[in-house]
This record gives sequence, structure tokens and C-alpha cells, in this order.
Amino acid sequence: MVKRPFISVIVLAHDAERHVPRTLESVLDQDFDDVQLVVCDCASHDRTAAICRRCAEREIRLDVIELEDTDRSLAFDRALGVARGRYVLVLGQNDWLAPRALEHLHALLTEHDLELAILALSVDEDSGNGELSSHRLSFDVTPTRTKDEFRDQAPLFLADGIFNALKGKVLDRDRADALGLRMQLCGNEVAYLAAYLEDIERVGVAGQAVCHVAQQEMLDHFNMAAYACCERNHERYLQLISTWHRDRDEALLAAVHRLHLRGIISCIEGVCSSREISAIERNARVRDMIEAPSTRASVAVLGDTSREFGFIYGSIVRKNVTACCLSARLSILARISHLPFAARTGVMLSCA
Repeated sequence: MVKRPFISVIVLAHDAERHVPRTLESVLDQDFDDVQLVVCDCASHDRTAAICRRCAEREIRLDVIELEDTDRSLAFDRALGVARGRYVLVLGQNDWLAPRALEHLHALLTEHDLELAILALSVDEDSGNGELSSHRLSFDVTPTRTKDEFRDQAPLFLADGIFNALKGKVLDRDRADALGLRMQLCGNEVAYLAAYLEDIERVGVAGQAVCHVAQQEMLDHFNMAAYACCERNHERYLQLISTWHRDRDEALLAAVHRLHLRGIISCIEGVCSSREISAIERNARVRDMIEAPSTRASVAVLGDTSREFGFIYGSIVRKNVTACCLSARLSILARISHLPFAARTGVMLSCA
């Protein structure tokens, strides 16, 4: 009988030959070796699959799956089916674990019998002079033991979009199986995590277990699917709050609506940076977003002033399309130029 590893690390990869070697090494070179690494290659056109196969030839802890499809939902379900660990950690294809991360995770998970662990994230970005700078995202909170304890802490995680992506999360494999969770059925990572969180009790933050993640690059074209995904995710978070019977919890509502506004601003910036649409279409898209009932509801919850969003928030409040577009361009320019007043729209706003 094959011994069950303590933890399985899942990586979904597509055309990742530049970074996947570092990702693999960061897992397999850990001092903690009770680990299985599962890499699912999603129809890569480069050497990603070959690199993983070559590594698997000399590393028994590595399992490689090769798909002829780029469907990440299918890839995740296939990888989870191969994973044998008691716990499952998800990493992005460009992510890498800091030394001793798995050792720290093991200590936290076993001491508190957690159902979910959240790694500290170190967001690596170009500082503008060819060097990398890091923005640390972690939470100094005590592991929760009951549903209410977790729900009281949930605003901290929701406002920063921590539950927008599976990367940097450790799930209890048996719990996921008992819930019958499948990514293809849930649709995306937010819906998957929301279902996992509905009645969860024991959640902890592994502040000493650090996962390095690459800063998301802004697309140079407008992606309509991103806005639709933002709206679906917002609705799913509201449903989660309702399931918790916390519809009147001001902290939770503020966190969900704050995250929603950050997503809307990110979408507006995507429109304004696009070279593929006309000025007329750009203004129409921005108007649709800032006048949408969900956006107006978020503004109503957060109030007329909110400095964290920068200048653009006032334009959204006033429904001023021209000012929104100007503010979005200034914000993009400020980030590109690494100016201190550049507003952060969040590091976990992916819509996988």
C-alpha cells in the first residue's frame, strides 16, 4: 500500500518554461519531504511538459499530467484526482515557495487540525530600475475554531480578494471530497472556494510559510469576460454572506463591496488601456459599469469618500465617465512610473 503523503502541491502550467523550473525546485528542495507534487500541463506550446517530464524521471515525488486542452477547470479536477495528500496546496505556475514553507505549514495544520490554511504572500514586482521589490500580504490572526469565529475574521480576507484565487491556499482533501466539489461544476475559483467556506470552522494563516507570487500584468486589450466574472464573483460573495445569515453584518458587507469596487476599477482601467476599441465604445463601456445597479449599491455601502481607491472613486460616485477615464489613465501611468500615489487595485483579483 502506497503511503499517503501529508500534502500534495498542485500546479497548473501553460507555456511556463521560463518559470516552472523554479516552481518545481521550490517545492522539491524543501527540507520537509512528505510531499507530492502534481503538475498538470495544459497544452503548452513550449518546453514546459518536457521540463516536467525530465524532472519526474529523477524525482519520484513528482507526477506529471499532460492535457491537450487549456481548460483550467478540467486541469484542476484532473490534478486533484491524482493528488494523494491529506492536504492540497495550490500554486500558480510562476509562484515559488520560500524555504521551510512546508515545514511551517505542517506545524500549523497539525497543531490546529485546520480545514483551511492561508499562506503569506510576497508579491514580487519590478521596482522600475530593473530590481524586484516585494509587497507582503499576510494577516496576524489567531486560528479559528468555530464558524462564527471564522465569519468574524472573514472581512480581513474578503476585502483583499484573498478568496478570489486558490493559489496560496491549503485545503483539506477529505473535506473537499465530502462536499463533492468539482471545479468544472462550480465554474470558477471563487465559486469553488465559496462552497468550501460555507460551513467551515477551523481556518488559520501561516504567516511564516511564504509563497512568492508574480504581480499580475495589465492586459493591453479589453476583456469583456473580466467584467462579467467580476459581477458573478460579487453575486457569489453576497450569496455566501446570506448563507451565513450575516446579511446585516456591516463589516462583511463593506468588505465584499470594497472588493467589488476594486474589481470594477480594474475593469475600467482595462477599458482605458485598450487599443482595440474606439473612444465611443470605451465611454459606453465605462458608463455601463459605473451606472450598473451593483456598482451603485457598492457606492451606497461605502459612502461618498474612500481614499483607498484614489481619484477615480469620486468620479464613479458622480457617474462622470470622462473623469473616470482620465483618472484611470493617470492611475495606470502612476503605476508604470512607480509613483507613490499610485492606488493599488489588489493582488488577488484574478478571474480564473
